[in-house]
Order: sequence, then structure tokens, then C-alpha cells
Amino acid sequence: MSSGSTKAVVTAIAGNSMVTVAKFIGFAFSGSSALLAEAVHSLADTANQCMLYLGLRRSQREADTNHHFGYGQERYFWNLVSAVTIFFLGCVYTVMHAVEQLRDEHTPELSWIPFLIIGFAFVVEGYSFFVALVEFRRQAAEAGKSFRTYFVETRDPTTLAVLIEDAVAVFGLAVAAIGMGLAAYTGSAIFDGIAAICIGLLMGGLAWFLAATNRKFLLNRSDDEVNDVATKLWQADDKVQDIQRVNSIVLSPDDTLLMAEIELREEAIFSSMSEDEIKQAIRFMRKLDEIRRSLEEDVSRIAPETRHIFIEFTIPKKQAEQAD
Repeated sequence: MSSGSTKAVVTAIAGNSMVTVAKFIGFAFSGSSALLAEAVHSLADTANQCMLYLGLRRSQREADTNHHFGYGQERYFWNLVSAVTIFFLGCVYTVMHAVEQLRDEHTPELSWIPFLIIGFAFVVEGYSFFVALVEFRRQAAEAGKSFRTYFVETRDPTTLAVLIEDAVAVFGLAVAAIGMGLAAYTGSAIFDGIAAICIGLLMGGLAWFLAATNRKFLLNRSDDEVNDVATKLWQADDKVQDIQRVNSIVLSPDDTLLMAEIELREEAIFSSMSEDEIKQAIRFMRKLDEIRRSLEEDVSRIAPETRHIFIEFTIPKKQAEQAD
């Protein structure tokens, strides 16, 4: 597990937990829809980051008989679950409550306490954002990419999720402070309600972004960077005649499955063989291909849902020992 990603997540959980309690206390004193929206926002973020941590832990389990390629995609699954949580808890509930408050013309009692809590939240969530930003910049530097490029191309959703959530949280606090300030200055609840709706919509946008980011990796997304690296290396190899296909699947941020079909140059195979040995080798290769196709057809006939079969032959153990 990446220690940097873990630190960013744990810091966010600790910070958001404190801020959530403080915001709900502030709402109890003021009745502000904007402060309630912020409290629900922080509650959703805390739940989300707990799921991120769960995903980090579970994704580190070793491969077993039921999961031959490990559990790396647990990260993407729990991030997707957290996005759904943010949408329904943060966006839908917050907007519905704000609309109801506006309909009832509820005027919040805005003393100095809610503004003090907003200031406290700025400090805590600002620090959490700083930790996530430092970690994300470190990961981008390790990957040899600019911040902007890594933001678009990163395969690790964890630190990115914390970074975006904290950025949205800080922006949401600014919206809440403006709405509450205008409500206190004018005596109108409209500004407080509008701020709450804006915060809810911000969370809706955050949920959509997180869902879209993780969805693509749960749909067997190819690793274009690995594909390009493999293709360039093999094209430059004088033993390779043609690259018929290169396929890959991202299994986790640190694990890619790569598959390829390559045609080798004749001289790379037969250069040191006599004419009779070449004929024998060709017969051998054709026999291997015939066996491979037979094995694939056997499986496909019984299990037609098996549409992609990859078989790798190994040298019989006895012959391998004799060759050594």
C-alpha cells in the first residue's frame, strides 16, 4: 500500500471527522441550511474516505484460487460506491432540505458561532488539502509527468479523490460563508438556501467525476502507456517481423496484464539451423498451433462464453532437464 496515499486518506478522515461534528453543532445553534449542507458534505466525505481506506486495505490481498490476478480493482469498486454515497447523501438530501427551507421561509439565527466553525473548518480542511496536494505532486514527479498530465492520466484514484474532495470542501466553505454572511447582513434566508443548493450541486458534480473516473477502470480499460512501450520496444527489436496485436488490462494502479501476438523473423529462428532442422522446426510450430487451436475449441464448445483464450506452452520438464 502506498504510504503517501494512506497518509492522505487518514489525514482526511481525521480532519473531516472533527469538522463534521463541529458543523452539526453549528447547525444546531443556527439552523442554517448552508451550514447543514456543509455538515452533510463533511459527513459524506468522511464516509467516502473510510471507503477509500477500506479499498486500499482490501486491494493489497494476494491472488488466490478465486481471484487469479489479485484484488487490485477493489480500489476502484469502493471509490465507485463512495461516489454513489456522496451523490445521494450529499447532493440529493442537501438540495431537498434547502428547497424545503426556502419554501418555509426559515430564517437562520446567525451568531458568531457558525462563522467561528466555518473558520475552524477552513484550517482543518485546508491542511488536509495541502497534504493531499503534496502527495499528488510527489506521485506526478515519480511518474515523470506534469501535474496537469498526471491529473488526467493517473490510475490511482485514491489520492486524486482526496485531493478533489478537499478542494471542493474548501470551495464549499467559501460558498457557505458568503451565503451565511449575506443572510446575516440582509436578514433574508434566500441567500442561505441558495448557498446550500450550490453546495449540494458541487457534491453532485464531485460524485459524477469520481464515478466516471473509477468506472473506466472497472470496464477492463487498456493501459495505453504500457501498450506504447511494448510496441516501440518490440518494433525496434531485430528479431521481430510484425506485431499483430497488443492488448492490456489495468488490474490495479500497480498492476497491468499485457498480452500480445508477435511474428518473429525467420532468420531469428532458423539462422543456425540446417535445412532439415528448419523443416522439422516448421512442422513442430505447425503442430503447436494445431494443438493450441484444438485446446481452444474444446473449451469454447463446452463453455461458449469463453471468448478470449490465451494459452502459453511450456517445455516438458523431462526434456528441459535433458537440455540443461
